[in-house]
Amino acid sequence: MKFEAIDEKEFLNPYYRKKPILEAELNEFIKALKDYKTSLENNLKNNEDSLVANALSKFFENLHFECEIKSIHKGNSGIDLALKKDKQIQVIIEAKLPHSKEFFSQSKPNCKALHECILYYLRERKALNSSLKHIIITDFYRFYIFKADLFEELFNKNKYFKEAFENFESKNSLFKGNTDEFYKECEKLLSSEKYLDSITRKDLFDEPSLKGVFIDLKPILEQEKPSFSKLKPVFKIFHKDFLLSEFNPNDANLLNNAFYKELLYILGLCESKQNSKLIIAKSQESEEEQGTFYTAINSKLKEENFETILKLLILWLNRILFLKLIESNLVRFNDDKNLKFLNFKKIPDFDKLSELFFEVLAKEKSTRKKSEFAYLPYLNSSLFEKQSIENTLEISSLSNDLKLFYYKNTVLKDDKCKTKKGQVGLLEYLFEFLDSFDFGSDDEQSEILSQKELISSSVLGNVFEKLNGYKEGSFYTPSFITSYMCKESITKVVLDKFNTQFDLDAKDISELRKSLRKEDKKAQKELLNSIKICDPAVGSGHFLVSALNVMLSIYDELNLFDEEFYLEVQNDEILITGRKGEFIEYKRPSTPKDKAHLIQQELFHTKKDIIENNLFGVDINPNSCEITKLRLWIELLKHSFYQSFDDENYHDLKTLPNIDINIKCGNSLVSYFETGKSLSHYPNIKERMSKYKRIVKDYKEGFYTDKNLIAKEIKNLQESFKNFCLKDKFNKEIKQLTNGANEYSKKYGDFLADEHHDEKFKSFFSKNMFEFSFDEKVAIKEFANLKKEYDNIFNLESNHPFEWRFEFPEILDDDGNFKGFDLIIGNPPYIKENDNKDLFTNTKKLRTYQGKMDIWYHFVGRGFDMLKNNGYLAFIATNNWVTNSGAKKLRNIVLEESQILSLVDFSSFMVFDSASIQTMIMSFQKTKPPKNYEFHFAKITTQTPIYEDVINLLKNEKTQNNEILSINLTPKKFIDKTLNFTKSDYEELFNKIQKYGKFYLEEREVAQGIVYPQENINKK
Repeated sequence: MKFEAIDEKEFLNPYYRKKPILEAELNEFIKALKDYKTSLENNLKNNEDSLVANALSKFFENLHFECEIKSIHKGNSGIDLALKKDKQIQVIIEAKLPHSKEFFSQSKPNCKALHECILYYLRERKALNSSLKHIIITDFYRFYIFKADLFEELFNKNKYFKEAFENFESKNSLFKGNTDEFYKECEKLLSSEKYLDSITRKDLFDEPSLKGVFIDLKPILEQEKPSFSKLKPVFKIFHKDFLLSEFNPNDANLLNNAFYKELLYILGLCESKQNSKLIIAKSQESEEEQGTFYTAINSKLKEENFETILKLLILWLNRILFLKLIESNLVRFNDDKNLKFLNFKKIPDFDKLSELFFEVLAKEKSTRKKSEFAYLPYLNSSLFEKQSIENTLEISSLSNDLKLFYYKNTVLKDDKCKTKKGQVGLLEYLFEFLDSFDFGSDDEQSEILSQKELISSSVLGNVFEKLNGYKEGSFYTPSFITSYMCKESITKVVLDKFNTQFDLDAKDISELRKSLRKEDKKAQKELLNSIKICDPAVGSGHFLVSALNVMLSIYDELNLFDEEFYLEVQNDEILITGRKGEFIEYKRPSTPKDKAHLIQQELFHTKKDIIENNLFGVDINPNSCEITKLRLWIELLKHSFYQSFDDENYHDLKTLPNIDINIKCGNSLVSYFETGKSLSHYPNIKERMSKYKRIVKDYKEGFYTDKNLIAKEIKNLQESFKNFCLKDKFNKEIKQLTNGANEYSKKYGDFLADEHHDEKFKSFFSKNMFEFSFDEKVAIKEFANLKKEYDNIFNLESNHPFEWRFEFPEILDDDGNFKGFDLIIGNPPYIKENDNKDLFTNTKKLRTYQGKMDIWYHFVGRGFDMLKNNGYLAFIATNNWVTNSGAKKLRNIVLEESQILSLVDFSSFMVFDSASIQTMIMSFQKTKPPKNYEFHFAKITTQTPIYEDVINLLKNEKTQNNEILSINLTPKKFIDKTLNFTKSDYEELFNKIQKYGKFYLEEREVAQGIVYPQENINKK
């Protein structure tokens, strides 16, 4: 077996690599290196043990590691140096003297040092140590570092090494605990064909190897003042964050408070606590009319309207942040900082910014006027089309004279590295602020003071979720939750579809891959394209982004990509590597056959297919819909590629498709028509449905000459379906209203109607050409009666009803019948009826409705309505529905209409940082449930859980801080009852108590506290 050195850039988590280094920590590290050099020089003539004790262990102790020299396990030979945490060995270090023949090297990896590490690792694993993170082999200057996962795969899980170790440990074997004999066996195995053939490979060309990072400290120790760029990778690798895996990659996707707070300040907003909820409000600076964006907008409006201002803020911020990401792409693709354009030098006023939006990015190269931005790509995105709200106010109308004091805790520094103070122009401040963060340009900083914190697309999503939830206080679902839920659910959908289509019985994706034939690749892709996934409360689109990445992973796992590469998803980011584990990064190619270019192209088109065919979202908040579209465009933008190579001065990046049509605005809970409503008697239904599907597809693909015209055509078709169904449902009532309105118009013309706000209601009336006198009091009374008739028919309009029946042609068959989704997934809103009664107004006819309920219960009931038979529903929501009296109807529906697959209860772990809400992940399959079945139940039991407890729960690993059970359920037994899940040891006892126990209380013992709110009040 050979050693394969991996570049530190590929060895480290990309988020960790970009995490800024604190100056104080770096200085401490430099001092530790100097002390280590001195200790080495003073002890070089001594033996290994002396060097470990007096130099190596001191070095790691100075870096705040807990060290144990000659760590002995049950009387066996000791590990030279172990790095520990919570009394568990996490890093094994094997040390050899410089120039030792037993030392590891690239030319001689099969050596005693490696054999010893294998033995120590296997001993630790036998002792049930699952905390091992890294293995290090060193001669005190050179360090070979391996991940414990690699040793797990190559040795602990390998049958030949397992057999060798068992023989070594057995008292009856020839080894009899002789380490030299075990090392000889290791040497033989590592070079044997049978062992090498037994290693699982990614493909036939992937040669088994020991992959690790190599660090040589000698050149750094010899330099008096090593550069920051030389120190940075060494600092990162010898840090506890890396060696003990203390860095949590999810932290990179958490809200960056410095970014968020200062951005709010510039926008003129703040967080305010209202009824124990954090909401977004007008800031004190905006109240004082300081030069914030809020003030800039408000000063141009006739009257202040918070919702209008926020909508404009989000729209313009969407565009600016999107441009920041385009700028980062251009810089990264070309390694050229001169391509930066989002700065005050190039955009000195709001007029110039407006020109960039509408005269450059929204227009094809051939139709543009001469501009210094001519090199920028045409985007073909509705994001850069003027929105209706911009008829109220355009960004070019904002004052360029507004100034704002720097935020008291600003991240911006002056030339002397001191916090900036004083006043600055509003637009200049925004650009300078955004430029102080890294939006993915991958710009390696050569100086510690020029480091920038990474702002990932997930961080942006988190920011928008908070801005967007200004009324209720929205909760952003962390990446580790969305990724887990999407992977678990989508995998089930894929297995069901493929097993049915190809008559298989695969239990997992790996087994499925082995069962599929390569020649069926086209059919397999079409089958994946047929999967329909919907988030009915889409928020910032985080679940759809995770679903996109899980689908990409499945394409990779099923070998459906044409190009050869390995794909890994880490925290909503896609990492692409070649056969040797090297990162493949896209740079502007000189030829269309460039390897990275072909990969980038394939990823872009696959992402586009997934977004167009698989992903759908609905939200009542129009801002949410715009943010979700932005998130999906950003995901595509990450793999945008150059389309032409003939003009060096123009960056002809692939234009973005019209993916926005899959994200729709409306109330998921309110509809006029049931999904089972037949359209069979609709005239020419097959032709109409065929046209509907075709023009929606044409819209997505850009097959049109006028975008507004085709969008109008789609809307007209949807309206025709809706009007037909309305007339079908309310034929008598609409006829009566029409006749009444006609009679009214004959007598009074359009009196009162012409000024009415409801356009649909106005359309029933007509203007009378003749003027005549009439009794206005009588007219007012008749008009009120007609309005009452209208409201009885169209009573849902104020709740923005969403017609699932025909809004998405992708889930309708050729006859217009509703087929449904394969997966409904998300984090529905948690709102009690007492907190927002208006929200429940038109939901009382839903079968999940009852007093003391939560709005998310409705999303489960409606979710089942939207699913195909045998489809899946996965939500994260409050965990008290299993026992809450207000969830009795919900429990009954779950028990009667589905099979519970999994309940994962986080108990005391607060998934949402800003909310003290206990949550659980629930997974159901829409089906007639068996009389008796088992499902997976997992729960955190400790009152003080940490992040690691959650990860163990999601990995299904039993610990002392959780319980993981297989619950045997007979659904009928629990109708109208609460669901209590207990350890099987106690189940029989509880059942007996429930069946035979009789408890009586004396009258004086019966009491009831204050119950608020009361559902029924009886007069006495």
